[in-house]
Amino acid sequence: SGEHLRICPQGYTCCTSEMEENFANKSRSEFEAMMKEAGRSVQATLTAQHRSFDSYFQDLLNKSEKALYDAFPSVYGELYTQNMKVFKDLYSELRRYYRSSNINLEEALNEFWTRLLERLFKLMNPQYHITDEYLDCMVKHAEQHKPFGEVPRDLKVKATRAFIAARSYAQGFLVGSDVVKKVSQ
Repeated sequence: SGEHLRICPQGYTCCTSEMEENFANKSRSEFEAMMKEAGRSVQATLTAQHRSFDSYFQDLLNKSEKALYDAFPSVYGELYTQNMKVFKDLYSELRRYYRSSNINLEEALNEFWTRLLERLFKLMNPQYHITDEYLDCMVKHAEQHKPFGEVPRDLKVKATRAFIAARSYAQGFLVGSDVVKKVSQ
């Protein structure tokens, strides 16, 4: 009569419980295979998009750094070449932040301007012996005197926005890929 069946129509039927079980198992395995394949496809797309964006962003960062290294020596000469490490360190920090390192971007940018101010002040005043206490005092009052004008504040705002957005976007691809993997499993 088919009253004991769960999937096949009840009533007079040729289905048995064993047939129903086989159909259910086959259906489940086909569905799981399709889900895994769809998941792999979405995962591959997200991974490819991450690689593409990461490559693009790294290329922008490299071009920015190269443009700085190409332009500054002709404009600032020895003053720049003697302080190139400060700029290299800044780009290293920017790359570390982008790569999800546990770095406070605002602090890294503040540190860059502080180090640059200290180095330039010493270079521009070689006739004086400048103590660490004097430099500390000068740094504490730099915000008030604005030796670089509004450039540090403007750069901090723009760089922070750009890097937060870029890092979030790149991380979104990775998280999405991981979620798809877990769901498909």
